Amino acid sequence: MIRDIPFGLGATSLTYPNLDLVENIRRTSDEFDLVELTLEYPRNLPLDDEKIGELNDLKAKKGLEYSVHLPLSIRLATTNPHLRSASVEVVAETYEKAERLDPLLYTLHVSPVYYPGGSPLTHLFEIKQFEDQLEKAKESLRELKEFLDPEKIAVENLFTDMRRLQGFLKSEGYRRCLDVGHLVKRGEDPVLHYYENSDSIINIHLHGVIEGNDHQQIEPESESLNLVGLLEALQDRTYEGPIILEQFDPEHLSRSLATMASAWKEVRVVGGNN
Repeated sequence: MIRDIPFGLGATSLTYPNLDLVENIRRTSDEFDLVELTLEYPRNLPLDDEKIGELNDLKAKKGLEYSVHLPLSIRLATTNPHLRSASVEVVAETYEKAERLDPLLYTLHVSPVYYPGGSPLTHLFEIKQFEDQLEKAKESLRELKEFLDPEKIAVENLFTDMRRLQGFLKSEGYRRCLDVGHLVKRGEDPVLHYYENSDSIINIHLHGVIEGNDHQQIEPESESLNLVGLLEALQDRTYEGPIILEQFDPEHLSRSLATMASAWKEVRVVGGNN
């Protein structure tokens, strides 16, 4: 048990990816305080009244909080006006329905689809495409403020550099989701990234990178992950949001819990709280 960890600990509703949303929640271990519900078509969107009632009943029965991962299929940064408009509409509709679940927060993808160095195109073309997509991402986020509370929206870093959007997000009142594994894949330091952006971060996705593969279990073999250092940083800056163990395999999740318990014990020993 790692109940003494001073952060809310969450699992995803994709721990058992072949099972539905409700069954994943039923199987969620008592180790967890929260489940991040990944809402996507066609399996669990659109949310209907019956499903919302069932989810709220389970939430009360298990004593859980919810957070919501908004649909993965959206393209808020696309330069195609039809796709972008539809994406804004999907986010707005999903948010309106999901509010009946009283989630703690929402995680949102807005990063550009293409970025310099990510395609076989000329570098100049890539840069111009990247700049265009950044502007469209900002346009989408401004439009979405008509439908949602930006203080509850945690914009996740994917495989592009969030530094180009960070100032805009803060000025518009949006918050951040720190995805540790995605930073490791980019060769960046998650602990430094947290320190630089801690005033904006309200959600953390935690998963390992093993042999270049993302969303793996957290263990000593996880590449470039200083878990003790990250937990120390969170404690130092009095982080108040959840940590979501984003593994899509129950065995991986179990191993990650054990690694978390060991790392937190080391933090307590070093800090003189044992």
